[in-house]
Amino acid sequence: MSGPQQVVPMKTVLSHVLVPIVMGLVMAAAYLGGFHKPAPHNVPLAVVGTTQQAQPIADALQHAVGDAATVRVVPNTAEATREIQQLDLSGAYVPGAHQAVLLTGSAASDSTKTVVTQVFSPVALKQGVPLSVKDVAPVTAGDPIGQNGFFFLVALTVGAYATSIAIGAAAASRRFRDRVGLAAGAAVVLSTAELAVAHFGYDMFGGHVPAVWGLSILYTAAVMFVGVGLHPLVGRFNTLLYSAVFVALNFTSSGGVFSPVLQPAFFGWLHHFWIGAGFVETLRRMFYFPAVGLGGPLAILFGWLVLGIACLGLGYAVEQRRARRTATGADVDRSTGRLDSATEEELEEDVAV
Repeated sequence: MSGPQQVVPMKTVLSHVLVPIVMGLVMAAAYLGGFHKPAPHNVPLAVVGTTQQAQPIADALQHAVGDAATVRVVPNTAEATREIQQLDLSGAYVPGAHQAVLLTGSAASDSTKTVVTQVFSPVALKQGVPLSVKDVAPVTAGDPIGQNGFFFLVALTVGAYATSIAIGAAAASRRFRDRVGLAAGAAVVLSTAELAVAHFGYDMFGGHVPAVWGLSILYTAAVMFVGVGLHPLVGRFNTLLYSAVFVALNFTSSGGVFSPVLQPAFFGWLHHFWIGAGFVETLRRMFYFPAVGLGGPLAILFGWLVLGIACLGLGYAVEQRRARRTATGADVDRSTGRLDSATEEELEEDVAV
């Protein structure tokens, strides 16, 4: 007969319960803070026409909206169109005697287009003319709200950071280079499989499949390298850390749902260097704004890849130091491939999470 089942101390139970509670609080703070109340700030707008004609309208609008927008004058419609297609403007108002025209670019951000329309509608109403909206950077039929890149980012991210946790936990007894190889291979497999679902299942990314495939591998490799590399340091708290870094802060700052000019300053600041922003902006420019160039967002992605490699180096150094301190009984026995009781418990906790 088996003996009585050992009762887990309440302190241990509470330490496990605390992790998902904190994770929920982090998610709530990030998602509600980033999405619950979008408001424009410093949205780049323009009024089209000669200085004598357009400047009074621009000045009046600037006075009315305050720091919600930055309004200037551009000389003609061609220049306004070019600047919208270069992502230098979010909208441009072309006054007219019988009809006003609002130039926008929904491919840059459909939500920003809506806000810009709301800003200029009272201007046309005050002038007593109807307002016609002309989209000079439209989305495609297969991407009607311009968020295919963001949706794909979500799918890649969840698969990548979850895979890194699985590798860090289930392969903890294997050599560190084995885990690195698994992460690199998984990045290729995950990116290929998810892109196949997106393209063949939902007709996404037509004409750009090879480029999206390479970009996806770069992104998932960076996420997995960070995850596998930091696992020896954070242990069973990896789910909390990675969900904060790659979900809570990543999705909210990516520019997929709202552009940075509609979010609190913190998320707009993150957008300049966070990994999801690099991925979404690279796809957006690739699909809709090829003249802008990919250098900036690609630099973000490669920067995170370098960070991931640095995390791998850090994780390896930590494991090597622990291996030399065998008296602590907290490391993998490299000679037998067995785990001590503390490491076995950590592995079970990681797999359970």
